[in-house]
Amino acid sequence: MVLRPPRAGGYDGVLRRPPMPGPVLATVLAFALLALLFALATVHRLLAEDGSLGAAVFFAAMALTCAFVAFSLSGRRPWAAYPAYASSGLFAVASLGMFGAITIVGVGLLAWVLWALNSRSAREWLSGRHRLR
Repeated sequence: MVLRPPRAGGYDGVLRRPPMPGPVLATVLAFALLALLFALATVHRLLAEDGSLGAAVFFAAMALTCAFVAFSLSGRRPWAAYPAYASSGLFAVASLGMFGAITIVGVGLLAWVLWALNSRSAREWLSGRHRLR
């Protein structure tokens, strides 16, 4: 039997926030990447000579939505899953209009968000509850 001395703080492990679960981290990274891509698309549409203002406004709104989802999930808000469900659902519905690879991406994002944010570790982490082990 190995005895280990307690850490300097004593209750350091109790007061520390639990780490972000892997599925939630992957979801945050996916929405951050989407926010970056939509921001780049916004700049491209504004700088292109034949770019439409409506497309630039749409891409800007999508960039803000994705950034909002990423920041709310990383901020551990209890309501953060609902904007993620809504935006990934809108992506999936919008991608159904163009059959092809974008449809797979949209429906895949919806399936990932539904699975990742409904896992037990994600629900407990977002709600702030701690399981005793």
